[in-house]
Amino acid sequence: METSRRDFIRLAGLTSLGIMGNKLMANPAEETWTDAAVQNLKSQSNMCGFAAPKLDVVRIGFIGVGNRGASAVYRIDHIQGVEINAICDIRRSYAEKSANGVKGSKKPAVYADKEEAWKELCDRQDIDLVYICTPWSLHAKIANYAMKADKHVAIEVPAATTVDDCWALVETSEKYQKHCMMLENCCYDFLS
Repeated sequence: METSRRDFIRLAGLTSLGIMGNKLMANPAEETWTDAAVQNLKSQSNMCGFAAPKLDVVRIGFIGVGNRGASAVYRIDHIQGVEINAICDIRRSYAEKSANGVKGSKKPAVYADKEEAWKELCDRQDIDLVYICTPWSLHAKIANYAMKADKHVAIEVPAATTVDDCWALVETSEKYQKHCMMLENCCYDFLS
C-alpha cells in the first residue's frame, strides 16, 4: 500500500492524539503541568515557551536593501519603539539611499563594498535584531552568524534552501536562545 505524505502526516497526528487521549483518560490528575515539568521542558533547550526579555527600543540592522529590503526599511521605520542603527548592502548606493531615507534622529551606519560586510553589522553591540533581505542562498548563513553574535533574526522567505540549513537554524536558535522568524509580508503590504 502506498501512502501519500499528506496521509502519513494525518495518520501520525491522529495516532499522537489517540495516545495522548488514552494517557489522559488513564489518570487525568497526573497530567497537570507542574513548575518542575515546565522547567524540565525549558532545560531541554527548545524554544517552546521562550520569550526574550522585553525591550523598550528594538535596535535593528538591515542586511540587503535592494528590491524587497528597501521597502522593509521604509515599513519598519514607521513603527514606534524601533531604531534603525545599521544598513548593509554589497552595493554602497543602495545602502546609502536606504540610510538617508530613515526618519530617525541619527543616520544609520552603512556597511558596503565588501562581500562579507554583513559580518561587521552582526558584530555591533547596538543591534538587537538583524533583518535579512539578501539573496536566498545567503539567508541561513547570515542568520546563523547573527544568532551566534547574540542577535535575534528576521529573514525574508525562504529562511533556508535545504533541510540541513533549516535544522541548523533551529539548532542555533535553541542553543543561543535567539528568536529566528521567517517573514512573509506580501499579504500585509500597504497596497494589500
